Amino acid sequence: MAETKNLLEGDIGTTLKDLSVPMGVGVIFMILVNLIDTYWASRLGTDELAAMSFAFPVVGIVINVSIGLMIGTSVAVARVVGAGDDLTGRRLAAHSLILGFLLVGIVTGVGISTQDLLFSALGAPEELLPTISRFMTIWYGSAAVLIVPMMLNGVLRARGDAKTPRNVMIFAAVLNAIFDPILIFGWGPIPGYGLEGAAMATALSRVFTFIYAARIALKLNVLDLHIPSADELLTSWKDILSVGLPATLTNVLGPVATALLTAIVAMHGAAAVAAYGIGARVESLVLIAPMALSSGLSPFVGQNYGAHLQKRVAAGFRLATRFSVIWGLGAFLLLLPAAPWIGRAFSDDPEVAKDIALYLRIVPVGYAAYGAVMMVSSAFNAMDHAVRSTMLSVLRSIVIAVPVAWVGSQFLGLPGVFLGLSVGSIVGAVVGMRWMNRFLDPDAVTRTEASQKLDQAGAQFLIEGTAESMRERMKEILDRMQGYGDVELHMIRRDAAGFFVGDRQIGHIHPSGHLDLPLPVELGDELVRRGIVDHHRIHHSAGWYTHLLQNRRDLSEANWLLRLGHLLAELCLVEGEEGKVREELSAIELDAELRVHLERAAARWRAEAA
Repeated sequence: MAETKNLLEGDIGTTLKDLSVPMGVGVIFMILVNLIDTYWASRLGTDELAAMSFAFPVVGIVINVSIGLMIGTSVAVARVVGAGDDLTGRRLAAHSLILGFLLVGIVTGVGISTQDLLFSALGAPEELLPTISRFMTIWYGSAAVLIVPMMLNGVLRARGDAKTPRNVMIFAAVLNAIFDPILIFGWGPIPGYGLEGAAMATALSRVFTFIYAARIALKLNVLDLHIPSADELLTSWKDILSVGLPATLTNVLGPVATALLTAIVAMHGAAAVAAYGIGARVESLVLIAPMALSSGLSPFVGQNYGAHLQKRVAAGFRLATRFSVIWGLGAFLLLLPAAPWIGRAFSDDPEVAKDIALYLRIVPVGYAAYGAVMMVSSAFNAMDHAVRSTMLSVLRSIVIAVPVAWVGSQFLGLPGVFLGLSVGSIVGAVVGMRWMNRFLDPDAVTRTEASQKLDQAGAQFLIEGTAESMRERMKEILDRMQGYGDVELHMIRRDAAGFFVGDRQIGHIHPSGHLDLPLPVELGDELVRRGIVDHHRIHHSAGWYTHLLQNRRDLSEANWLLRLGHLLAELCLVEGEEGKVREELSAIELDAELRVHLERAAARWRAEAA
């Protein structure tokens, strides 16, 4: 059985390092393979290098579909195993593989049948289309065996294991690096296949990695291999896709933007396209640390946000963002003098080498900002706000970078295209960081809500806005909560009454009759299993739960849930079970399982408040 690492305690910097460094090592090997592919292709000639550069955004789309599913699986599994439900975590992992095979199969089929039309639209000259087609047909054919290693990485990252995914990635990278020169140029009785050999090397390494990853999955018992019902699959896929679909869209937008930018670059000739492809691969290696850190930040934020440890989330986000910005600035300063040398290392063509140096002197201006965007996107995905991550990616790439690159191309030539990439990152970082302000200062929302105390007029407004059939129950809830000596009522979200003990909200109720409660994941999920609450209708897996007031029985359960929230808040303020707290704990009549969940969560919240 794979061990699940607790990310809710311990030094934040050490935790992020332990999650990110192994992943960074693995990703370095993967990116080095891309660079090695590019290097060998450059030895074949400028046309082959340009063909690979045209293929690059399409390859990125397929890979990022898999990465999006990996993120969705990682977040979904992290939440349930964090709540102690290992069986559901293993079933989610197995169901994600079925979904992955299905979606990658669709993408591959569409890709093979439309590749000539697509690459012509991207600006590829007609004489390059056969070369691109032969390369991509082989590459597409091996895409399906991407999914097991990718899903395994997501599942193990969710459990706090970053070392095994690192080993899988290194294994794949080393195999690809060995097969590349053999199949591209030939060795002994093995003939050289040119650019097609690079695709063959990728396909062969994926097959061996598939076998290796499948053996690890079985050994660690992270998959519950069974024949699922349609309902089980749909439920699991909903959990995975609630994060995975926006994350896939976010990740795919990058290659889509790259495809559009490739078409703009193609107006400046094959040498410019070749340089653009090399520059993008060098960039991936230079930004490896922020990329790995964003990967480690996701499970950290997922577990802590679901546990309502907002201050720990904010501290981890600040630390990750500060590191990424410093790293980006350092990369820019190092690439300024190194750009010409890198250009000459990758191409003997003086024009290609000059354009590579141009890329590496202009685009890195935005690296610090790009690092901040990565952290914001990772945090939003983990917080069950994946749509915001998608919107930020759309803004950075499609709305800003592509139009600015096109305008820049018209007035400044190729430098203007590269300038568009930097401008997109800078604008995206400014907007993303402003959007994250509420998470950087987790008390800001509480302070705003606490300034809007619910007076008699506000209470009457809420009651009158409630359906007539529920007005009596709404009034009883408000009257009962006002009867607690240490509970204050505030108007929040313009249409809800929030209940606070000190600075901690124990819940709020809408005129629709929805009582929303912030509960520890392990406690909330147990109440879901017992049919007392449902997952929040919008933020399904973010530690928020809902109880709907439909009848008198619902009212009784709502009062019990609010007493439970009140007790949890009291336990956070008081160590042990003294006086009033002990009486309240006894009166609420919790069984042993719920009591363990309650006390464990209270200890975490108390430690964060200390």
